[in-house]
Amino acid sequence: MSGVENLYGTEGKVVVCNHVGWADPLWVGYSALPYTLHQMAKKELFDNPVIGWLVRSGGGFPIDRGRPSAATIKQVISLVQEGNHLLVFPKGTRVRDQSEAKRGAATIALHAKAIIVPTYYEGPEHIRLIHLFRRPVIRVTFGAPIATPLDALTDKEAAVRLTVQLDNAMNALTRKA
Repeated sequence: MSGVENLYGTEGKVVVCNHVGWADPLWVGYSALPYTLHQMAKKELFDNPVIGWLVRSGGGFPIDRGRPSAATIKQVISLVQEGNHLLVFPKGTRVRDQSEAKRGAATIALHAKAIIVPTYYEGPEHIRLIHLFRRPVIRVTFGAPIATPLDALTDKEAAVRLTVQLDNAMNALTRKA
């Protein structure tokens, strides 16, 4: 783990990270301790009581990815404005390729006037039984923060520009790993 100092401070942060498997949020969240990385998780995960409990205990909350409500978006923005850390996987689903990031994380950061921390996760896609006895090699890199200007517009074009910037920062971390 490196760059954890980029999470320090009392202001809320939007932590953006690549997503390769269902275990990423757990390992990235563990790497960020003592900070809790709150995260939006697809609502279907909460249908299973065990998985739902696990996701909630790690700071997760349900979201309808197909149609996120305005109340949910306001809740997320407030969470960050209150000084919390939000973990977002801007490419949406689990991918290993360099697909294009979506603009949700940038939109949240712009509305919350938050700092974005680009992050790179390298490790297993899943947690296996053997990991209880021998921890896998995991590398989490928290990159240099990207400040959103206090006077930044919150329109679609501003979100697209910020998304390109955070995507470039995440890709730069990939090349360093």
